[in-house]
Amino acid sequence: MDLQQQFEAVFAGIPYGNSGDNLLEANVIHGCVVNHDFAKVSIILEEDSALRHSLPSQIEEALKGISEINRVAVEIFAEAPPDEEEKPNSEPQRPAQQPQRSAYLQNYENVIAVASGKGGVGKSTVAVNLALALAKKGYKVSLFDADIYGPSLPIMMGLRNAKPEIVGNKLIPISKHGIDMLSIGNLVDEASAMIWRGPMVNQALEQMLRDTRWPGGDFMILDLPPGTGDAQLTLSQTVEIAGAVIVSTPQDVALLDAAKAVAMFEKVDIDIVGIVENMSSFVCPHCQKETPIFSSNGAQKESEKLDVPFLGSIPIELAVRQGGDEGKPLMTEKGDSAAGKAFSAIAENIIKSLETL
Repeated sequence: MDLQQQFEAVFAGIPYGNSGDNLLEANVIHGCVVNHDFAKVSIILEEDSALRHSLPSQIEEALKGISEINRVAVEIFAEAPPDEEEKPNSEPQRPAQQPQRSAYLQNYENVIAVASGKGGVGKSTVAVNLALALAKKGYKVSLFDADIYGPSLPIMMGLRNAKPEIVGNKLIPISKHGIDMLSIGNLVDEASAMIWRGPMVNQALEQMLRDTRWPGGDFMILDLPPGTGDAQLTLSQTVEIAGAVIVSTPQDVALLDAAKAVAMFEKVDIDIVGIVENMSSFVCPHCQKETPIFSSNGAQKESEKLDVPFLGSIPIELAVRQGGDEGKPLMTEKGDSAAGKAFSAIAENIIKSLETL
């Protein structure tokens, strides 16, 4: 049997409560998308249906019996989304049941997620400068800002108020510093507050991936929002991510959340490229004395504890902050500084780590 027939057989074997029908006969399967070994199933159940508690786990367990499927997510709707409801005066249509393979950014050799367990650790700064460090090594690099609530890449890349061109209903990424990038910050007013629930965030991310003419290349760097929420799961399900780079500062509070980020990616079967320690120490420009403001070597010790690669440390440097605020990232201006050399070394370590995954 082909994959579609296997799915239909599974759905036909699951009873729809005590109705006497199976899931296919009951028309509760709204949609099914397969991305490599991941299957996402959408079902329609009334808000007060007792099956909301038991049916998702039944579907998940049954689909994992298919040899190609290792991960399953079940999404529940109270009714079909408005754009897919039956149109007036038309014949009733059976909801889509066949699995359809889809994955975005397949024209990139490596898709790297830059993530952190908590905010304020300099994740976006690391993402931007790592992208530039890879580009300086001759790689073709793109950058996608997946932080819907707090997009910062337009400012850091010097693209404040820049709008992408639209050609044939497709967004064209904005090119700057030799990198093609796009952010929700380039599509909405900078002062706008994105007061969106999870499903709206997921839809926005998927639409930006689907409706953008990404050029492809060696690396796509995904700047994820902090934490372990909807955006991370959506991207793990719709993009074939080569691995995740976890950014942390050395103090215990940040490292605890970094460990949670590592655990999340492991649960969705995404490899950890390694951990980066940002703001590792401050070297006084006057007396050259080194001060570990946020403790020291914490991320390196944590990486050993978690058995994941340690990619390197980035010192606190005034030029890093200034470059981000002025839209002139450090790697475009002072790549030979201590922090610049650290970013370059970390980029090299990422390449080596990917080779071993």
